[in-house]
Amino acid sequence: MSDFMRYLPLSGRERVDESGVHSDRRIEYAEVLEQAALIADGLPEPGIAAGDLDRLRPRGAPEASGDALPDRLRALAADARNGRKVPVRLLARAVLVYLDLARRAGGTPTLAPITSGAVALYLATAAPTEIRAVIRQHALRATDAGWEFGRGSVLESTAIEMIEFLGGRSLTPPRRAAN
Repeated sequence: MSDFMRYLPLSGRERVDESGVHSDRRIEYAEVLEQAALIADGLPEPGIAAGDLDRLRPRGAPEASGDALPDRLRALAADARNGRKVPVRLLARAVLVYLDLARRAGGTPTLAPITSGAVALYLATAAPTEIRAVIRQHALRATDAGWEFGRGSVLESTAIEMIEFLGGRSLTPPRRAAN
């Protein structure tokens, strides 16, 4: 088969296991919220606005009970684990809240590769024009998470650094990969 045939739709590209591909991010969402709640437990004043917390709630989910931020985060996580479907948009918001809390606490945040990859891909498509201009015609690669997406010359950084840049939390763009 000619080499160009690999890039055509419905072509004879080599098959890979895609059984783990899905659009429901409830497990990842719940895990991130639980990690955020653990961090919030140790902060005297988490500094998360009520509006930011309301934006984490899936459509149709009940109002999170409790006055304390950790309790409200755990309630959202429990609701997600009990079957409410969560889109990647909400996962991205939860990850950004988690990263803000981790930065405020002075800790080192960690994300599962499937979570960081899904969030980075979403944020790359939803980013403001200025950020999309930086990543246009480049592939983005996480040096610590084993994922890469896009076409063109490679820009790389850690998954957390990539998400912070794509989410507008950092002005440090990914770097050109050393070939």
